[in-house]
Amino acid sequence: MRQRDWAVVLWIAFLSAAAGAFVLFGLVNPLDMVSSWADEYDIGVRLAYGLAFAFLYFICLLASALTMFMIRTGPDRGHSKGEGRRSIPKIKDPSRSNPDLDGENWQ
Repeated sequence: MRQRDWAVVLWIAFLSAAAGAFVLFGLVNPLDMVSSWADEYDIGVRLAYGLAFAFLYFICLLASALTMFMIRTGPDRGHSKGEGRRSIPKIKDPSRSNPDLDGENWQ
């Protein structure tokens, strides 16, 4: 089950990064990115595409892994039906435990 979970995480992160790359490169020209940020390194357009996709993939991978962690370590399935919930705490009058508050209205 753990291998399947990681396979799902990797696949969802890849699809999300691909969609993000479509949007990003639809709005931003990679030649502009290369010329403004990495002019001194002389990287090509393909490397700019690859680095941007790797960054997006890493961010999406973190988000997917965090989602898997939260699902696997969350409350039991009966929790949504009210099973296993804590009871509502009773509200106590603070003047009972603190004699300095006698005679004040707490309502």
